[in-house]
Amino acid sequence: MSESSAIAIGTRVMVKRQQDRLGGPQYPGRIGVVVRENMFGRESGGYWYVQLEATRRAKQRIALFCAKELELAQEGTS
Repeated sequence: MSESSAIAIGTRVMVKRQQDRLGGPQYPGRIGVVVRENMFGRESGGYWYVQLEATRRAKQRIALFCAKELELAQEGTS
């Protein structure tokens, strides 16, 4: 089973540092929880809304990511 198929609502994920985005990576290394799915892109693993945790430098926010830009977060990662 691939990592993108394991992503579901409520899953704790980390944003990959390497992303194929126009304009460069968005929020690399941030940890968050998947809060909902976007209906577009289901054939390519889906698009997911992730509630990113606040850090010392950045506030909590919700951002949209393609499944290939996410990986499952390790237990104890914060």
